Amino acid sequence: MNNVAKQWYVLIGSQKYGPYAYGKVIQMLQANELMDYNYVWAEHLENWTPIYQLEEFSKDRFQLILKSDEELQPFFTQRKGSRIEKKVPFIGHNTIRFFDGEMMSISESGALCMINSPLAQVGDQLKLHVQIAGRPDLSFNVEAKIVRKLFAKKRLNSKSGLHYAIRFEDVQHTGLKQIKQWLEAA
Repeated sequence: MNNVAKQWYVLIGSQKYGPYAYGKVIQMLQANELMDYNYVWAEHLENWTPIYQLEEFSKDRFQLILKSDEELQPFFTQRKGSRIEKKVPFIGHNTIRFFDGEMMSISESGALCMINSPLAQVGDQLKLHVQIAGRPDLSFNVEAKIVRKLFAKKRLNSKSGLHYAIRFEDVQHTGLKQIKQWLEAA
């Protein structure tokens, strides 16, 4: 990854911080000290730019780093358990509004979800009802917290969906059993 700028500056509110090495910025993102909407600047950029608009901080770049860059891998938070790709629909609310969505990948401790509302925020407490197609007896409830909001470059409206990373805080016993079965089957 030798084409990544060596010095990055961060704008939080009106306060500028830095310079930081690229790995440190990744670590700050992983720890939620920086969010995708925060602005950064490096020598190769004309202007301060939101992190989510930069290829250097894209999901694809991070996946490439995790596979091939041993120097930067330690800056990423290591998951405690395995995660599988599994599409599972749900309905839920965050005490302000109701929404529907779909889990895209899941582990025993959390999931990556598409929530059909861009209005949910990091820190929101969610109550979800996970629906198992054709098996209502296996459906279960989850209480979770949004830990990351993945922003989109396209213009959004109140019905647009966004990806959110959620951490499970309470899962019904039926749900834990179902998630373990999915993980074992993978």
